[in-house]
Amino acid sequence: MVNFKTHRQSYKNKRKIENPPEQWVVFENTHEAIIDEDTFTRVQELRRNKRRPTRTGKSNMFSGIVRCADCGEKLYYCTSKNFEARQDHFICSTSRLKGNEVCGSHFIRAVVLEEGVLKHLQFVAFCISNYEDAFRKALGAKRDAEARKELSGKRRMLQKSENRIAELDRLFKRIYEDMVAGRLSEARFQMLSDDYEKEQTVLRERIAVLTKEISEQENQADNVDRFIRTVKKYLCLTELTPAILNDLVKAVYVHAPDKSSGHRVQDVDISYNYIGILPASLLNDLINGTAA
Repeated sequence: MVNFKTHRQSYKNKRKIENPPEQWVVFENTHEAIIDEDTFTRVQELRRNKRRPTRTGKSNMFSGIVRCADCGEKLYYCTSKNFEARQDHFICSTSRLKGNEVCGSHFIRAVVLEEGVLKHLQFVAFCISNYEDAFRKALGAKRDAEARKELSGKRRMLQKSENRIAELDRLFKRIYEDMVAGRLSEARFQMLSDDYEKEQTVLRERIAVLTKEISEQENQADNVDRFIRTVKKYLCLTELTPAILNDLVKAVYVHAPDKSSGHRVQDVDISYNYIGILPASLLNDLINGTAA
């Protein structure tokens, strides 16, 4: 709910005057959500990536998602002149507009891209279905019991540090009153106050580190859990659709092809929602049992 979007000059003038956004006051969670926040955020990202159809009226589910791995710009979706679907392709917008001298031609056929992404999604689903604990551990997320124990220990340490800072504040106030009353020498007061301030500095640094670690660990565990729950909806995946692609994939990065071996070899990185790019070595280690 947003308040103070407008104001009136006076009670005599009924005309509303719009306020700048920085003067608005936003109240979160005042109404029951129609959809969950993750879905809403993902839809906003997709809406920002405009997917314009080609001159032939065709469009592709990867439009707006596939990007150049070198310059980071989007890849244009181009249809073949003879309307043969297998020849539809993506090409780097930078190389197309500014030439190969600025960025090399990152060309990939749409059908090859779709087949490759589908196989990788199937492989990820297989790994999660058969090696979920090892997958979670490889991404740095602890098992539930282990994570709860570790977080509980860090929270206790955080609370203990915060309590000690509050205690030091009280001690500082007490020795100051003792000095003013003549019960404590100024030299003694200065020595004690320096010790208290040094200890408080160390404690504040520890609190900052613990707070960051707790937040990162909670976010990491939440993100991995969200990704695993999403993938489990598609364990029997046989066909890639726009809905499935948008549910799982945030971006696809296409590298320039390598022809040095006499064969055309091209790397493609898939950045998944919540967890980013999964290194090929991580998934292979799960299969070989070395990540457990």
